[in-house]
Parts: sequence; structure tokens; C-alpha cells
Amino acid sequence: MSKTSRAVTVAAVIAAVLALGNPGLDSFAAYARDRIEAAPGIVGVVAGLVPDLTRTYLLSNTRRHDYGLFSLYELDPRGTHPVWVLGMLWHFVPLGKGLPAAAANRQAQG
Repeated sequence: MSKTSRAVTVAAVIAAVLALGNPGLDSFAAYARDRIEAAPGIVGVVAGLVPDLTRTYLLSNTRRHDYGLFSLYELDPRGTHPVWVLGMLWHFVPLGKGLPAAAANRQAQG
């Protein structure tokens, strides 16, 4: 196998793994809900009491920018200070000021 075909094969495998590990909107909603529920104070308590309402809010107020190999999630896109989160390889990484709570990075479910 030539160096070029090896490089193409490796790049294809990396792209396939990234594409498979690109988490969907439901996984993001579960991640964000967990972060919000772990927040100190009333926000975390209320989110924990009504998890379905929290999930519905997150799904209706999040815009997913899907780039195939990764996604950017924009929470509250119509607001003045949207929260941006990178989804890649079954994980999420808040960009800038992220979601409340310093909970551990939750692995995406599917």
C-alpha cells in the first residue's frame, strides 16, 4: 500500500469515527439538563423538580449547527447572550461561559 493510499485510509477512518461520534440534539438536551440540575441554588432545584419541562425548554431553545464531524449547539439563539457548546466524539465542551455547574462532562447517549 502506498503512502498516499494509507493516508487516505487513515483520514477516512478518522472522519468516520468523528461522524459516528457527532452527538444529536437529544444527547445535548440530556447533557444540558444534567448541568442545569447540578447548578447550585434555585435554578438547579427547579430543574430537578420538573425534568421534562427543562428538557422541553432546552429542545425548543437550542439551535444545532451540524457540520457532520461535529456540531455546535447554540442555546437561546434569540437571546442577547447565547451559550455555545461543541459536541464531538460523544462529548460536549462548553465554549466561553458555559452552562451552570461544574459537573463532569457527560458522555453523550447515542
